[in-house]
Amino acid sequence: MADPAILPQALNLSGQHRSAEVLINLGALAHNIHWIQRRVGPRCMVMAVVKADGYGHGTKEIASAALAAGACALGVATSDEALALRETQGFEATPILVMAPTLPSEAEPLQRAGVGVAVGSNLVLQTHLNVARRLGVPARLHVQLDTGIGRDGFRFSDFSWLDLLSSAPECLEAMFTHFAVADGLSPEDFEFTELQFSRFIDGAQRVREAGHEPILHAANSGAILRHHGMECHFVRPGMMLYGVDPSGHRLPEDPLQPVLTLRSRLAAIREMEAGDTISYARTFTVPSHRRIGIVPLGYGDGFPVAFSNKGHVLLHGRPAPIRGRVCMDQFMIDLSDHPAAVLGDEVVIYGEQNGASIRLEDAAKVAGTIPYELTCSLTQRLPRVYRYE
Repeated sequence: MADPAILPQALNLSGQHRSAEVLINLGALAHNIHWIQRRVGPRCMVMAVVKADGYGHGTKEIASAALAAGACALGVATSDEALALRETQGFEATPILVMAPTLPSEAEPLQRAGVGVAVGSNLVLQTHLNVARRLGVPARLHVQLDTGIGRDGFRFSDFSWLDLLSSAPECLEAMFTHFAVADGLSPEDFEFTELQFSRFIDGAQRVREAGHEPILHAANSGAILRHHGMECHFVRPGMMLYGVDPSGHRLPEDPLQPVLTLRSRLAAIREMEAGDTISYARTFTVPSHRRIGIVPLGYGDGFPVAFSNKGHVLLHGRPAPIRGRVCMDQFMIDLSDHPAAVLGDEVVIYGEQNGASIRLEDAAKVAGTIPYELTCSLTQRLPRVYRYE
């Protein structure tokens, strides 16, 4: 395992001059992976899901830190993501799985790179077998059973694909499924997740009876947190790696540490009078004399317009309400309760400041969305700064 003390020096720290940034705490990521490993036990391995640029946190940096913390495989969504990792120094031999559907035309580069591939149709499965045979390499196929999510995968009662593998049984590396409502909290959600898992285990038994012994994986973040006994050989934590409970309702012991902080600084302060309006469409009218602060960050950086006139940021560890419509490059906050605020003061949009915090789960509720969208929307013009705390 890499020495955490030297990990930040091995990463590219931001050198950009920008008064807004995404701060990534790799120490919190390591804490979350260690907690997951304790949760699932030593016989179960962790596949860290780093798709969509590591959920907006940075693929390569997150992948490196995850492996250093004990993860032994990486999950991505696209061929491009997998091949970019494979071509990066340090990931030449790392097990990588493309979890989303791929086209037959993508089979050759994936097989050349030795990347695991999710297959959910006989066409894609046969294509990969043919390409692997031609290249003289073993295909690393993860057959997906659709047990109830209604996306890609063989229907849980369809085992026609077993015939295709009769001549190449070594190519069936794994079987997996994906839960639809493992992060749900209702009795119906728990019941449906149990049904999905039962279907998956029944399918695995059918495959074993046919003479195969694939690796099994099913548990995503929601299942790891709330459904014991579904760990199998691998778990696939995604959002919980980054310190976010996908249900939006944290467990009482709150075991996860947030990895991401989005912060900026006060770039301007305006004195406004009663009757003045703020921002496009004039959606907020100043009721009395107010100091209004301007934060140089907006929807061009991935801060949603949905926060217009909703929610707050942290300034000096206390809330400052958002006023008016969020613009592409800036938004406005009310400084009425911050008479000491001056230019350059730190503003925290997501994260902690002076003991107060804005969790992504809570911010997402204000914006009427999910935490995944908030982090994945953060654009590349926001520099990422990596630390190990």
